[in-house]
Amino acid sequence: FALFRPAGQVQQPQLLDAIKSLKLAKCLEENEKLPEDGKFYHPKFTDKFITCVGGIIRKKCHYKDAFRHFETKYMAEIEEDNSEFDLTKLVIQLKEEAVYESNGSNVEMWGDVDKRTSDNIASLIIRIYSKVSDKAFKQIFGIGKEPKKDLCETIESFISNKSKHILRIGFEDVPYDFQTREILANAIAKFLLNKARKGDFKTQPIVFFADEAHQFLNKEVKDEYFQSMRLDSFDSIAKECRKYGLFLCLATQMPRDIPLGTLSQMGTFLVHRLINHKDKEAVESACSAANKSTLAYLPVLGAGEAILMGVDFPMPVMLKVNLPQTEPNSHTPQFKRL
Repeated sequence: FALFRPAGQVQQPQLLDAIKSLKLAKCLEENEKLPEDGKFYHPKFTDKFITCVGGIIRKKCHYKDAFRHFETKYMAEIEEDNSEFDLTKLVIQLKEEAVYESNGSNVEMWGDVDKRTSDNIASLIIRIYSKVSDKAFKQIFGIGKEPKKDLCETIESFISNKSKHILRIGFEDVPYDFQTREILANAIAKFLLNKARKGDFKTQPIVFFADEAHQFLNKEVKDEYFQSMRLDSFDSIAKECRKYGLFLCLATQMPRDIPLGTLSQMGTFLVHRLINHKDKEAVESACSAANKSTLAYLPVLGAGEAILMGVDFPMPVMLKVNLPQTEPNSHTPQFKRL
């Protein structure tokens, strides 16, 4: 939904039906003997069938009972969080879903193409096609060819490997188009959130660092009718996952862009120089240890200086951070050399 932004009352039901059909098609291809004509018959009614050809479920003038039979048979696989479907066939399947609910007076069959429904989902089809055809989108989501590495498998491998302690996921090559960075970061956070809720980190806690966190938190995607959907996986991790063994560390230059509910769940703050009064107010609202006299120092802090505050510190502590052995190339480019 975040990637393709379907309109709530018009396009979302069609998108859900198309995804369900594609998941069912995958189950049929993997678990049933594929007939040459692609027709899968209802076991109790030899004249009722659905057709699955090339991973697409045909709906036009096909039997609802046959579809529901196989849907019920593979319901567990279809409803699994990690159940897969072929994204490249989503546009074709959406067109198959645009049919009348009955074939004339015969309510047991889907009817012919419903032009009104086709017109309603036309903009959704264009959005899906443009994104699935985009080169950067294909590379990120492994469309068209087998990706070099599956990110979920890489994270699973890191978690199970006791000898490795740091996994860095870089977004250097992820484009800014289509809010891809925000959606991808939220998907990674959701993946870890689901694992935490299952208790996977109880015996082996994990700290999830998010650099430039203001780019990913408190973000929304809007459909063509300006209905919004929040990307709130980081927010959920901050609010509920400490007891599950998943901890969150946020680094940002703009505390004002982090949701106050998320900031208030942070136990420790390491605050460098802040000038903007809204940034200072955000820290003051979220951290009970922050007071006016402490915040007054923030605009005059120098490079490497910071104030440490939090629930484990009875009073704020002033810090001077030494330079690393290998200094990062983070200096501002000079317009003129003196």
